[in-house]
Amino acid sequence: MRTLILFLLLLTNAQAKLDIQYWTTPEGAKVFFAQTKGLPILDVALNFDAAASRDGDQFGLASLTNGLLGTATQYHNEEQIINAFESVGAQFSTSSLKDMSIVSLRTLTRQPILKKSLDTFTEVITQPSFEQKYLTRERRQTLRSIEASKQSPASIASLAFDKAVFANHPYAHPKIGTEKSINQISLQDLKQHYDKFYVAKNLTIALVGDITKVKAKQIARQISHGLNVGKKAKNNPVITALKSSQKIHIEFPSKQTHLLIGQSGVNRSHPDYYPLYLGNHIFGGSGLTSILSDEIREKKGLAYSAYSYFTKMKSNGFFMMRMQTKNDQALEAKNIALQTLKNFRNNAIDTQKLQDGKDNIIGGFALETASNANILTYLSIIGFYELPLDYLSSFTDKIKDISAQDIQNAYERLIDMDKLIILSVGEQK
Repeated sequence: MRTLILFLLLLTNAQAKLDIQYWTTPEGAKVFFAQTKGLPILDVALNFDAAASRDGDQFGLASLTNGLLGTATQYHNEEQIINAFESVGAQFSTSSLKDMSIVSLRTLTRQPILKKSLDTFTEVITQPSFEQKYLTRERRQTLRSIEASKQSPASIASLAFDKAVFANHPYAHPKIGTEKSINQISLQDLKQHYDKFYVAKNLTIALVGDITKVKAKQIARQISHGLNVGKKAKNNPVITALKSSQKIHIEFPSKQTHLLIGQSGVNRSHPDYYPLYLGNHIFGGSGLTSILSDEIREKKGLAYSAYSYFTKMKSNGFFMMRMQTKNDQALEAKNIALQTLKNFRNNAIDTQKLQDGKDNIIGGFALETASNANILTYLSIIGFYELPLDYLSSFTDKIKDISAQDIQNAYERLIDMDKLIILSVGEQK
């Protein structure tokens, strides 16, 4: 135990000393850099405001565009690109969410390995060639995923909840699109989406690794200089609170019911973010030790797991309780979940639960920021969501200062028991 405590203290001290550097390239890209020593590795994440919320009515366009990066450039085909990365042991990846589309690189920092991996990476990002054969392949894979989601009650529930909580907002549709929208997207659509959103002023660059700031500036400029300057995407409208409750049931031939209960939430800059974060950890975010899990699983045996979480997006996300239970137990599970949330909202947490929650978060946070990959994720979050540079170093102090009353007040302000979405997917008994 003493060894573990010492290890956590060392990690916390290392995290506190993390020096996050910020600047803007001449082309307008925001750059966040943290130097870490010990391993000759550099991690790079390019975060474009170019994800599903920028699809317009062409659902899945952002995901397809992002997925085709790395398939071809003006000078190399997919096999040559793959070989170029593999020849120096570099790892290239792409992903597209609702807020941000991400292009990532992990490479060794030794020359000439670093030069070759960065040159290939820059070419892939700044000089893509969207070709029909790759679009056809990606479209086929996406359509298979869409079809598979129709057979998954968990996917059906998630998509239906998004539609209910986000209504007509750009967050509402599935990020991979629909059969109709995917079949209608053309190469020209991909090129237009890339030209509009994959630009320097719409980019946040995160760099973490064993390089100097001078080198980091050179790398950021190399990437940024190859892109068009463009314009920063306009902010999406903010998600507003629900005006009334919604009870939604979707029949599905299964022995278990997927139950989702929640409402619109907050973003990372909301003044109640920290008490809501700590409160959710205690209520339903800490696994089997949470209050929700204790009521649903331990006391009643209604579900293997019951948990809650907040999605944290630019335009506000949502709060959700989620569980899976037998069809004939769904009503009981729903009632207990609602009563548990109501009790948590209306009553202050006892002192021991509050302290246990704080200790758990603070201890775990040191581990969360112990690797380059995790630091890279946090830099991306800080940059993309415009959080203060001391977000990491001040996080645990903010958690320490929260009182039971702070949590209760935050939940009373956010949670309206009369305006919840109650969604179930399964066979109704």
